[in-house]
Amino acid sequence: MADDSSPISFSRTPYTVTYQDLQGKQQTLRRTPPPKLHDILPKDVVELTATKSDDFQTGESAVVENINPKYANTLQLKNGRGDTTFVDYYDVNLLNEVAPREGRDPMDQPSVQISNRYLMWP
Repeated sequence: MADDSSPISFSRTPYTVTYQDLQGKQQTLRRTPPPKLHDILPKDVVELTATKSDDFQTGESAVVENINPKYANTLQLKNGRGDTTFVDYYDVNLLNEVAPREGRDPMDQPSVQISNRYLMWP
């Protein structure tokens, strides 16, 4: 199990996939992960812009549960009831940056819950 504070890296290093085709022959492909096209990280709060299912309606907020480094533009979301789903990054709006960003002080991040810097302990 990974540590929650460990940084997630979205490397574009090529990797090899081996599989058997329909004739039973072993095939090997070399793939490169696509570039990450958004600023969302796990633990951030997002709002859905498109209905995914009855459990994930437009306008609902959810927490980003996970982002697979090989598919960095697909987000796993978890709603308040504990349900999870996968959505594309363009189907959500970032509401609150909760995850720590490299090179930025968390005290300088805008927060929806606490809007007064005086009330935040260092």
